[in-house]
Amino acid sequence: MEDINNQYCDLIDKDLPLNHKFFRYDSEIKITESFIGLAISEGKNVEKLRDVIDILDTLNQNLYDSDVKLPDMARKELRREDSTWVDIDQKMNDGNKYTAYLIIASSHLRNAISYLYELKSDGDFSSHITDYQIEYMLKLVNRINNEAIGDVLL
Repeated sequence: MEDINNQYCDLIDKDLPLNHKFFRYDSEIKITESFIGLAISEGKNVEKLRDVIDILDTLNQNLYDSDVKLPDMARKELRREDSTWVDIDQKMNDGNKYTAYLIIASSHLRNAISYLYELKSDGDFSSHITDYQIEYMLKLVNRINNEAIGDVLL
Protein backbone atom coordinates (compact mmCIF):
# COMPACT_ATOMS: atom_id res chain seq x y z
CA MET A 1 0.00 0.00 0.00
CA GLU A 2 1.28 3.45 -0.96
CA ASP A 3 2.16 5.84 1.87
CA ILE A 4 -0.29 8.74 1.45
CA ASN A 5 1.72 10.88 3.87
CA ASN A 6 4.69 11.17 1.52
CA GLN A 7 5.36 12.18 -2.04
CA TYR A 8 8.32 11.53 -4.29
CA CYS A 9 10.68 14.48 -4.87
CA ASP A 10 12.52 14.02 -8.15
CA LEU A 11 15.06 16.72 -7.31
CA ILE A 12 16.65 14.64 -4.55
CA ASP A 13 15.24 11.22 -5.51
CA LYS A 14 13.58 10.76 -2.16
CA ASP A 15 10.10 10.54 -0.60
CA LEU A 16 9.22 13.57 1.50
CA PRO A 17 6.26 14.49 3.72
CA LEU A 18 3.42 16.11 1.78
CA ASN A 19 3.87 19.36 3.70
CA HIS A 20 7.60 19.62 2.96
CA LYS A 21 8.89 23.07 1.97
CA PHE A 22 9.98 21.76 -1.42
CA PHE A 23 6.39 20.96 -2.38
CA ARG A 24 5.29 24.35 -1.08
CA TYR A 25 7.99 25.96 -3.21
CA ASP A 26 6.89 23.97 -6.25
CA SER A 27 3.23 24.92 -5.73
CA GLU A 28 4.10 28.61 -5.36
CA ILE A 29 6.05 28.50 -8.64
CA LYS A 30 3.05 26.93 -10.40
CA ILE A 31 0.69 29.52 -8.90
CA THR A 32 3.04 32.31 -10.01
CA GLU A 33 3.16 30.98 -13.57
CA SER A 34 -0.62 30.58 -13.61
CA PHE A 35 -1.26 34.18 -12.57
CA ILE A 36 1.22 35.44 -15.13
CA GLY A 37 -0.71 33.34 -17.66
CA LEU A 38 -3.91 35.06 -16.56
CA ALA A 39 -2.21 38.44 -17.01
CA ILE A 40 -1.20 37.33 -20.52
CA SER A 41 -4.85 36.52 -21.22
CA GLU A 42 -5.61 40.22 -20.70
CA GLY A 43 -3.70 40.88 -23.93
CA LYS A 44 -1.22 43.45 -22.58
CA ASN A 45 2.55 43.13 -22.97
CA VAL A 46 2.21 39.49 -23.95
CA GLU A 47 5.80 39.00 -25.12
CA LYS A 48 7.23 40.70 -22.03
CA LEU A 49 5.21 38.42 -19.77
CA ARG A 50 6.13 35.33 -21.77
CA ASP A 51 9.76 36.31 -21.20
CA VAL A 52 9.03 36.45 -17.46
CA ILE A 53 7.66 32.90 -17.58
CA ASP A 54 10.71 31.75 -19.57
CA ILE A 55 13.06 33.34 -17.03
CA LEU A 56 11.21 31.77 -14.13
CA ASP A 57 11.27 28.38 -15.85
CA THR A 58 15.03 28.70 -16.48
CA LEU A 59 15.70 29.60 -12.84
CA ASN A 60 13.57 26.71 -11.66
CA GLN A 61 15.33 24.30 -14.05
CA ASN A 62 18.66 25.50 -12.65
CA LEU A 63 17.75 23.61 -9.46
CA TYR A 64 17.83 20.38 -11.45
CA ASP A 65 20.71 21.22 -13.77
CA SER A 66 23.26 23.85 -12.78
CA ASP A 67 24.29 24.21 -16.44
CA VAL A 68 20.89 25.76 -17.26
CA LYS A 69 21.50 29.50 -16.98
CA LEU A 70 19.77 32.67 -18.03
CA PRO A 71 20.88 34.13 -21.35
CA ASP A 72 23.34 36.99 -20.81
CA MET A 73 20.90 39.63 -22.05
CA ALA A 74 18.11 38.47 -19.71
CA ARG A 75 20.53 38.34 -16.78
CA LYS A 76 21.83 41.86 -17.51
CA GLU A 77 18.32 43.25 -17.84
CA LEU A 78 17.22 41.63 -14.58
CA ARG A 79 20.17 43.06 -12.69
CA ARG A 80 18.77 46.54 -13.41
CA GLU A 81 15.36 45.78 -11.90
CA ASP A 82 14.84 47.71 -8.69
CA SER A 83 11.96 47.72 -6.29
CA THR A 84 9.45 50.54 -6.64
CA TRP A 85 6.47 51.14 -4.42
CA VAL A 86 3.23 52.77 -5.47
CA ASP A 87 -0.25 52.84 -3.99
CA ILE A 88 -2.41 50.60 -6.20
CA ASP A 89 -5.71 51.12 -4.39
CA GLN A 90 -7.38 52.98 -7.27
CA LYS A 91 -6.62 50.28 -9.85
CA MET A 92 -7.80 47.58 -7.47
CA ASN A 93 -10.96 49.57 -6.78
CA ASP A 94 -11.44 49.84 -10.54
CA GLY A 95 -11.08 46.07 -10.90
CA ASN A 96 -7.91 46.11 -13.03
CA LYS A 97 -7.35 42.39 -13.49
CA TYR A 98 -4.01 42.72 -15.29
CA THR A 99 -2.45 44.58 -12.38
CA ALA A 100 -4.09 42.27 -9.83
CA TYR A 101 -2.81 39.14 -11.57
CA LEU A 102 0.73 40.50 -11.62
CA ILE A 103 0.66 41.63 -7.98
CA ILE A 104 -0.62 38.18 -6.99
CA ALA A 105 2.06 36.51 -9.14
CA SER A 106 4.84 38.55 -7.57
CA SER A 107 3.53 37.79 -4.07
CA HIS A 108 3.48 34.07 -4.75
CA LEU A 109 6.96 34.22 -6.26
CA ARG A 110 8.17 35.93 -3.09
CA ASN A 111 6.62 33.05 -1.10
CA ALA A 112 8.41 30.55 -3.35
CA ILE A 113 11.70 32.35 -2.74
CA SER A 114 11.19 32.18 1.02
CA TYR A 115 10.72 28.40 0.79
CA LEU A 116 13.77 28.14 -1.45
CA TYR A 117 15.78 30.16 1.04
CA GLU A 118 14.76 27.84 3.86
CA LEU A 119 15.58 24.78 1.76
CA LYS A 120 19.07 26.13 1.14
CA SER A 121 20.06 25.16 4.69
CA ASP A 122 18.60 21.64 4.33
CA GLY A 123 21.41 19.16 3.69
CA ASP A 124 19.40 17.28 1.05
CA PHE A 125 18.81 20.46 -0.97
CA SER A 126 21.83 22.65 -0.23
CA SER A 127 23.78 21.50 -3.29
CA HIS A 128 20.83 22.35 -5.57
CA ILE A 129 20.01 25.82 -4.28
CA THR A 130 22.34 28.71 -4.94
CA ASP A 131 22.40 32.44 -4.42
CA TYR A 132 22.07 32.69 -8.22
CA GLN A 133 18.50 31.38 -8.19
CA ILE A 134 17.46 33.44 -5.20
CA GLU A 135 19.07 36.65 -6.49
CA TYR A 136 17.48 36.46 -9.92
CA MET A 137 14.09 35.35 -8.63
CA LEU A 138 14.10 38.41 -6.36
CA LYS A 139 14.93 40.56 -9.37
CA LEU A 140 12.08 38.85 -11.22
CA VAL A 141 9.72 39.82 -8.38
CA ASN A 142 10.79 43.42 -9.01
CA ARG A 143 10.23 43.05 -12.76
CA ILE A 144 6.72 41.67 -12.24
CA ASN A 145 5.87 44.39 -9.72
CA ASN A 146 7.31 47.09 -11.98
CA GLU A 147 5.21 45.80 -14.87
CA ALA A 148 2.12 45.93 -12.67
CA ILE A 149 3.02 49.37 -11.40
CA GLY A 150 3.71 50.57 -14.94
CA ASP A 151 0.15 49.63 -15.81
CA VAL A 152 -1.11 51.45 -12.72
CA LEU A 153 0.74 54.62 -13.68
CA LEU A 154 -0.80 54.69 -17.18
